[in-house]
Order: sequence, then C-alpha cells, then structure tokens
Amino acid sequence: MTPSTRSSGTLDRLVERTRRITTWLASSAADPAGGRLRPTGSGGLLVVLASVAVSLAAAPALGDSVRIRWSIGTYYGPEHAPTPLVLAAFPIFIAVTYVGFWALRISLERIGAFDATGDLVRPVYELCALATLLMLVFVQVAFVAANLWGA
Repeated sequence: MTPSTRSSGTLDRLVERTRRITTWLASSAADPAGGRLRPTGSGGLLVVLASVAVSLAAAPALGDSVRIRWSIGTYYGPEHAPTPLVLAAFPIFIAVTYVGFWALRISLERIGAFDATGDLVRPVYELCALATLLMLVFVQVAFVAANLWGA
C-alpha cells in the first residue's frame, strides 16, 4: 500500500481558510490604528474576562483551599492557599500584564518605533502579547485542573 499523492480537497480548503484568517489578522494588527480585537486593545480585555470566567466557574468546584505546591521530598513552606485568594490572583495578574502590554504599545507608538521599523514589528508585538496572555490563562486552567484531578 502506498501513500496517496492526490491532493485532498478538505486539506486545500483548510489551508486556504488558515491563509485567509492569518492574512486578516496580520493586516488588522499592522494597521497603525490597530484592529478592534488586537491583544493590546479590546482583545486583551477578552482574555482578562476569560480568566475571570475560569475563576468564577472553578470556585464552586474547588474546596476551601487549593494546593499551590507539588514537590518530592522535604519542603518547608505553604502547600495550600485559600481558594478565593488564588482564584482572584490569576485575573489580577493577567490584567496587570495586559495593562503593561497596553502601556508599552502606547510608548512605542509615541516614540515612533512601529513607524520606523516597517510593517513587521507591530504584528510581532501583538502576537507576543497575545501568546503571553493566552499562556497565562492556560496556566490558570492547568492549575484548576490539577486541583480538581488531585482532589
């Protein structure tokens, strides 16, 4: 049996859709005014709201305290923390990170860094901001899952 050398119509459609979406995202991020959903704009607020939603959804399922430290061997320190404190810390940290990315974008626009470097720097900056914010939410989801799985 040999692998097929025919091009799959489904694969071609998927590649075309991915190309269109990527082109749209890149063009909206490269625009000097930026897109409405860019990570340092309202898109970042959506990620912060997603973090709040994860915390609110996880609160009833978790107990009074959550495990904050998994270790092998002797460890002298706290291994549990109050659930409301930990669940509130994630959205606060993500919001502070969002504000930092927003302030840095404003500063870079003010000094003309995006204009002087061409069309590539703004999309890369926005992509890095998005990746960082989404990774923080992923860590939050993994933390909640680890506490639910370990309970």
